[in-house]
Parts: sequence; C-alpha cells; structure tokens
Amino acid sequence: MAAPVAFAGALAPSPRDRSARASSSSRARAAAPPPSGRPRLGRVIRSSSSPRDAHASHDESDESAGPPLGVVLTHVSADFDTLSSAVGLAKLRDHRLGAQCTCVVLPRGASPGVSHYLALHKNKFPIKEFRAVDASRLEWVGVVDAQRRDRLADCASWLDDAKDVVVVDHHALATSDIDATERIIQEVGATATVVAEMLEAEDVKITEEDATLLGLGIHTDTGSLTFEATTPRDAKALAYCLERGASQKVLAEYVNPNLTPEQREVIARGLGSTRQTEAEGLTIAAVNVECDEYTPGMATCAKELLDLTDSDVLFMAVSYVHGKKNPYRHVSVIGRAKPVKTVDLGEVLTNAFAGGGHPKAASAAFRMDQELKTVDANPELEARRVAGDIDGILDVLVGTVVATQVPPQKTAGDVMKRAANVVSARPSMTMGEVGGLLEREHGHRSCPVISDDGVLVGVVSITEVDVAAIKGQLDRPVSGYMKLRSAVTLTTPVSECERILVENGEGCIPVVANYEDDKKAWKLAGLVTRATILNTHEYYRSKRMSGGRGFKGPPPKTKFNEVFFAEDVLSMDSIDDVEAALSAQERESLEALLPREGDKGTTSEEAS
Repeated sequence: MAAPVAFAGALAPSPRDRSARASSSSRARAAAPPPSGRPRLGRVIRSSSSPRDAHASHDESDESAGPPLGVVLTHVSADFDTLSSAVGLAKLRDHRLGAQCTCVVLPRGASPGVSHYLALHKNKFPIKEFRAVDASRLEWVGVVDAQRRDRLADCASWLDDAKDVVVVDHHALATSDIDATERIIQEVGATATVVAEMLEAEDVKITEEDATLLGLGIHTDTGSLTFEATTPRDAKALAYCLERGASQKVLAEYVNPNLTPEQREVIARGLGSTRQTEAEGLTIAAVNVECDEYTPGMATCAKELLDLTDSDVLFMAVSYVHGKKNPYRHVSVIGRAKPVKTVDLGEVLTNAFAGGGHPKAASAAFRMDQELKTVDANPELEARRVAGDIDGILDVLVGTVVATQVPPQKTAGDVMKRAANVVSARPSMTMGEVGGLLEREHGHRSCPVISDDGVLVGVVSITEVDVAAIKGQLDRPVSGYMKLRSAVTLTTPVSECERILVENGEGCIPVVANYEDDKKAWKLAGLVTRATILNTHEYYRSKRMSGGRGFKGPPPKTKFNEVFFAEDVLSMDSIDDVEAALSAQERESLEALLPREGDKGTTSEEAS
C-alpha cells in the first residue's frame, strides 16, 4: 500500500544518527522515492535554532543500558484516531528497535466510546497510566494527532527532557508550539492513515486487534470515508487494516455507538436551547448547554444536534463549573457542518479561541475567567466573555460565518441554461418526433414545449415518450402528454429550485421572465435541470488530491512555523500521464476548449 518510508533517525536513532544531528544545524529528512502512483510521505526540514540539538548525542554507557525508553502521547479526551495512531507508532518503534520498550499514555481522559472499548481491550495494547511512567528514564516521546502542548495536559513536561520528539499528525495547517526533532504531517483524513502506511511500508506484523483499532481510527475520523477531507489513501489504509484481520463486528459496534444517558440529556437540553439563523439559503444553529460537571462525548452530541435541527452549520457551547477552592466556568465550543463548501469551522475557531480541527469539524476550549487566547484578536468576543455571555459568544461566531464565509446565494437566473441554448419541442410534434429529438441531444431527458408564438405551454420527458411507445401512441401529438406543474423566476434561489425538483420529481424546471403575467403568456428565459443543481453543489468536481487519477504527488507545498514540506509540484510526466489516460474523444474536446493562435476570444454573450 505505502511506499518505503525513511522515518528519519528519531524513531530508533543510532549513534551515527545522533552525532549527525548534533553536528548538522539544519537537516532535511527525505522520504524514499515512492513507487509510481503513490505519494511520498514528505521531507521535513527543521530550523537550526532548535535547542533540542543540545541533547543530540549519547555516550557509550547509554547505549549499553538497553533500548531507550519511549512513550507515545495521545491528546486529551482521546478519540479512536489518536489512540490507534499512538498504538501503531509504538508498534513501529518497537519493531525498529527489536524490543518492547515503547508505551502509550492517555494524558487526560477519553471519549465514551474509547473508554468503553479500552475497558475490554486495554490489555491488548502497551497502555500505561501517567503515574506509572518513570519520566526520568524517557528518551523518546511521540505525539500523535496533536501539535500543541496544551493538548497533552501534564504530559507536556515530558517533551522538555526527551532527546527525541516525533510529531505525527494530519492537520497540515495547524500551528505548533512543540519543539520536535521530526514532524510527519500529511494532509489525509486521519492520522491513523499515516501510521498504517508506515507500518505496511516497514512490513510490521500487527495483530487483529491492532488492525481493528487502526480501522476504528480511520472510520471515525473520516466518517467512514465520507468526510470532505477523506483521500484515496484513507481508503487504501482501511483496506490494509481489513487485510490484516480487522474485525467488522467490532467496527460496527464502535463506529456508531449507542448514546449514553448523559449524552441523551445534553441533546434534549440542546434541542430546547437551539437558536437558528438563516443566511443565503444556509441554516446556522447556536446551541448553549450548561452541565453540572464535565460530560464526555460532546462531539457526538453536536453531530446529532446538527441532524436533528436540520441545520447546515452548528456551534454548540457546553459549559460547567470547575474547581472547588477557585471555581471557574469552563466552556467547550464544538463546531459541525454539513458539506457546505464555503464554510471552514477550523479557521473560525482557530482565530477566535486558538482552537483547531477541520473545515467541517472543529473545537476549542476556554475559561470564562481568563482572557481569550486568540489568533485574531476580537474585542467583541472578549467583551462577551467578560460579561459572562455565552449566548453572545455564539452569536459572534455565527456572525463571523455569515459575514466572511457565506457568499450571496445564486439564483435561477445565475445558473440556468439560457433559452437560446435550450432544445425545445412544438405542440404539433408527435411523441415519436420528441423521442428522436431527445435521443439526438445526449443527456437530455426532458424538454420544454414552446408554442409558435413563443409561449411556454408545457414540459415533456423521456418517460412520457416511453409510455407512448408502450401504448403504441408515438404518432400522437405531444400536447396530449406535456405537463406544466411549476416554474420559477430569474430571482428564485437555487435552493428553492432544488426543493421543487426533488418534490415534483421532474427533470427540469422552466425559468420565466414574466412570472407575474398570466400563465398563458409565460415566456421561457431558461431551464434549470438536475445537472444544473449538481454543478452548483460541485459534488463531482475533480480534486487535486494525492492518489487521484494522473496526480502522483501529495498536496501542494505547505509552510508553517519552522516546518517545510519539500514536496514536488505537478511535473510534466504527470501531465503526460493525464493525457495518456484520456480517450481520443476526450482529447478532442479538451483541445477545442484551448485558445488557438489568432483567436479573438468570445463575446460576453457567448461566454454566458
């Protein structure tokens, strides 16, 4: 599945690796060239200013003491992605060292599903409690699915004394305050995908339980391969898990677990406190729930509320009073969104609270008694915090989405196929003639019927033609079969056009310019079809993602903090591969779209 990976020297450093790291102030860690069609895992170049170079060398007495002790840390409130990645990374390091000397630690708590899973499976994995680890002996620390120290709770202090720190994550644009000797950041749907690729590349033997846990990580972080961030690599990694014996019974049980009584209570309260805002065809919900104590599994509640409230975007604030001597209100804000292409909740919550996540799933946490940690200072947010107004904070978030991420909704007039380009029938035509017309116009399953004086009188579909053929009535006039159930105006929102198409089951909706006039005088301005609606959603617009047809490389070059991903841009070889994959007809169609020497361009009317 994956290309052989040079996991630099930090995973299992040799004396030569350490001395090289000490003598070289800045060093590129390059992945081995991948086989054709597979992306390389990336090279990481770190800054020479890293103070960790001071720890780079060991003396010989350290080497004779046995394999260096290592630990892999999940983030707080561990989910299946971080847990499975931690277990896999520990397995990979032990494989390299030839000894079992790497354990996994959950810094603080886990989601309800993970807690239930570990109650039955914990003994299958090298998991230790925080207090059972002798931090003074730690030489190597791995961090998975996180890039900030505050996501590691008290375990963050272990990073300061470890000689090697390796970060593996799939949040490519996340900011980091961890001084790492190596970062492996890949823009895929789950960190478990990155770890699974490395395990396969090293031909590491994993158990059925290991494979199942990795499968859970991929399933839950990609929505069973349905989330927008999912890539072909995630699907291949999941296939690898199944090939290694992942249990479908366990996957089925934990991917969609039953709600706990506490979660059901939060959802009930959330339904009662939901406030919705309509903006350009989108419904944005704000939910404020106060709990008596910390309640795990709130991300699941947010997802359920998104569906139950029939919202497109949802911000959910869950708060509780923490501490006895110096109590304060702790607030977690969880954002969830359906596939709304313009909304990036990760950006919103990162800027507002230094949170993080994905475009459609993000979160942040803060204390009401402390000044907000923000990327982009927002005086209004801070004022609402000082006033103790959680509803007001949610209102600011909703307003931010509306103002910055929700463009004006397109109308029928914007997206319709104009009347001059629409294939139409005449009332005097026979059903056989209409069938021939639709057959010649490939992809057309219905067409409007226009009278000789240009008035829209109906719509006829290929279904009516088929019915007429069965009845032997292809010689009958189309006027006996055509219908005109509905029409829209030039200013009708696309969302309303979609609703009409779905409810009426028609293949197209006529757009009329004089809708207010008598129906008998309607003039066709254009046509909104099923294809029109699909194009506005961009469901099938090809993406330049690793693993896609013709694109061999990983995502585009990315830079953040002191980390660079030295990845190849699209090469001419890749372009040749794309052209080779095209049929002759596709190449002709493509060439017809390219400008030719001497072309004067198209007029605005032609462009429309």
